[in-house]
Amino acid sequence: MKIESVTAHAFGPLHGRTLPLAPGLTVVSGVNESAKSSWHAAIRAALCGEPSSRHRPWHGESWRVAATVSLESGEVVFVDRDLNDDAAPDVARRVGLDRMSFAATACVDQAQLLSVLDAADGLQTHLRRAAATAGTDGTVEQALQRLTAPVDALRDARNRLREAETDLSVARRDHERYLELSTQARSAAAARARLAVQSHAASLEALTSRASRLAELQERFGDKPPSGMAAQEELTQKVNRALAAWRAAPTPRVLTGPSASTLEGELEALPEFPVGETALDEELRVVASAYETASAVAAAHNERRPMPVTSAEPSVLRGLATRLDPVSGSRLTTASIEVDTARQFQDEAAANAARVQVEADVAAARVQEIAMPNPFLRNTLLALSCLTSLVGVLLFLVGQQMAAIGVLVAALIAGVGGALARGNAPQREAAVSFAAERAAAAHQARSLLFVADRKLAEAEGQRAVALEAVRVHDEAVAGCSALGVPSDRETLWRLANRPAWEASHLDLVCDVARTEKAVRVELAARGKVDNMMSVPDLLIDYETDCKVRARQALMAAQRPLLAQALEDRRLAEATVAEARIAHNRALFLLRNAVTAIGGSGERPEDLLRSIAEWQRGWDRMLRKAEEERNAWAELQSLLADGTLDDLEAQLSAAQTRHAALLEEALRYAACDPVDPSLATSCESLAATLAEVARVLPSVPDAEEAVQTAAAEVAAVMAEVEANDLASRYLTAAREKVHSTIAPALEDTLRSWLPAVTDGRYVDAAVDPLSLAVRVCAASEAWHQASRLSLGTAEQVYLLLRVALAQHLATEACPLLLDDVTVQADDARTRAVLDLLLRLSEDRQIVLFAQESSVVEWAREKLGERDVLHQLTPVTA
Repeated sequence: MKIESVTAHAFGPLHGRTLPLAPGLTVVSGVNESAKSSWHAAIRAALCGEPSSRHRPWHGESWRVAATVSLESGEVVFVDRDLNDDAAPDVARRVGLDRMSFAATACVDQAQLLSVLDAADGLQTHLRRAAATAGTDGTVEQALQRLTAPVDALRDARNRLREAETDLSVARRDHERYLELSTQARSAAAARARLAVQSHAASLEALTSRASRLAELQERFGDKPPSGMAAQEELTQKVNRALAAWRAAPTPRVLTGPSASTLEGELEALPEFPVGETALDEELRVVASAYETASAVAAAHNERRPMPVTSAEPSVLRGLATRLDPVSGSRLTTASIEVDTARQFQDEAAANAARVQVEADVAAARVQEIAMPNPFLRNTLLALSCLTSLVGVLLFLVGQQMAAIGVLVAALIAGVGGALARGNAPQREAAVSFAAERAAAAHQARSLLFVADRKLAEAEGQRAVALEAVRVHDEAVAGCSALGVPSDRETLWRLANRPAWEASHLDLVCDVARTEKAVRVELAARGKVDNMMSVPDLLIDYETDCKVRARQALMAAQRPLLAQALEDRRLAEATVAEARIAHNRALFLLRNAVTAIGGSGERPEDLLRSIAEWQRGWDRMLRKAEEERNAWAELQSLLADGTLDDLEAQLSAAQTRHAALLEEALRYAACDPVDPSLATSCESLAATLAEVARVLPSVPDAEEAVQTAAAEVAAVMAEVEANDLASRYLTAAREKVHSTIAPALEDTLRSWLPAVTDGRYVDAAVDPLSLAVRVCAASEAWHQASRLSLGTAEQVYLLLRVALAQHLATEACPLLLDDVTVQADDARTRAVLDLLLRLSEDRQIVLFAQESSVVEWAREKLGERDVLHQLTPVTA
């Protein structure tokens, strides 16, 4: 990328001025107050925006810069940036940098040089910031120091939780007492209500019997006395009409099964046919299985993390590990016994792990055998077999023969399962469940095997140490103490091999991330997206959705059959209703006829029997006539005490009163039978209950307070865990960035440093952990770069920034340098300028300087691809 020109429409003291830039080296020179720093800031603002407020225009409200940029691809980009409302794109992203990383690497101003020169550790601190491609005011170490656990907040939250739980216990105890008093008061009220109902029921029953008898006689006779035998012919005609209607009426049949309303309710309750899959497909199962395998391997590998962190060289650690001897002399016998015990335990654990792993692999292979032929599943099993074989070979190389045999057997079984994989849907669910159970058992067995391996290694180390000389052991322990590492051989070997472990672990973590992304992509393709849920929870949730849709589809398939059954039921109920109406009409005539002849009965056969008896003899009818006369006399006697309306009015009032009493008693229907003597204590119990209710604490409020306090404790605990996780991530990110950038910085410094320092310093080294820079003089003496002279530190810092820009950018990135040679003497100034001129052959460099020596050099050395601009003081 090259900047062709920059126009300051309104920027600091600059208004409507354009600065053309050469494709090679552009030297911008001028005395103080000639706007060199303003042009430097204007170029950076045109590319990335976000200038300092001190560069606001001296006059007017407009704040605007523009630039023309050409890229290696041939594209020309014109940027016109309104700094009051910046919406223009970030041009630095075209070379793989954002605006902050561009400022931290490719843009060097006076303030950064002064801070490097003024502070003792300024060079190291600025290098860390630049390496992080942020250029902020803090480093990872400062961020780690600020990530402290909120101990006081956690203690206060737990105290509030205990207080809320105590208040809840008191509220529940008072509530239980209130419920007990409420039960007693309700029992007393129930006893009083039941006594009132019983006393009023007797009088209501007598009044009801009298009203029923009067109504019955009035309905029977009306206002006319019985006609006697003269009315028998009319009765005969009435009976004949009733018999004819009964014989012609159909008999309604009894319908069985659910009614039409029930079928309608079932039909309305049926769901619509669902949209989506009703079962997990094999493609999703394959990627889910790959994710579970990658996660298990990464977790097992993480358990073998080398600790603690040390700056010692690997060769030194390996030497200490070979000479370490913690036990000697009289402890040899004890160490031998411990070795035998540990080996027996390890053999048992290895045999158990191999057996359980074989069972798990057999179960997994069984799942693959049951499954339908699937190339993805076959490839997954074969890959798992290769990975397991690799693990087995590694275990064999480190001396874990039993575990290696078990793992290799598992690899063989997995390979055979992958070659013979086939599917069988009806048996797959049971096989998958059994395989998951065996996999969990295998994971637990491997954990026990890891513990057994560690115990055996420690015991053998102790016996080996006991055979070594005490003098060698003391020297090795002293060396470990000086380096700040534990005197343990296994720990030292792991620390020496830490880079290999970290590379392997990073690959495993990337594999987990890749498989997790594949699972989320598959789920997203099926409409299941939730970034807040973990992948196992998303899989369970999606499988539950599939089961729900399957049940919904099965229920929806019953709709046509249920609709036909509803139509048939409605037709049958209509037919039965018509038959029942005709049957009831005939039964009504039959009952009227039987009533007219003085018969009784509810069932049809009883009514027919009454008519037959009436027809068989007149003697009975004569007696009936006598009974009618007696009934007439009874009717007149009852009417003497009042009419039926008067009696019904009394009965209505009594029924209303009885209904009120029953309603009062029904309020206590759920109460068990109680002693009637409790009715006298009803008032006192009610008063006591009201007093208790007035001061009763709220149990829901207390439960809510407990939940709130528990949530606060969980939130503080989550913050503690988040701080710990952030510390681990920051540390890992710092180590990864430093390990990548440090070699690139060393190579650049080695090639450029001798020329810039006139051969005084010939080599350089950058510590990957702290990014501390050291330089080697021609006398082979090493020095910290921060302790060098101001001019040398300035030159080293400039070279480091150029190296960072070259390492981080995806294509040649322009360098904007403001007074970077103010601390150098004439010889080194010319050396730095010569170096910048060579670098300008591959990238564009813009150098702002005020020294006359720089102007003289530019007039002498600049070529056709370069340009010299001499600025004049800006008018105030």
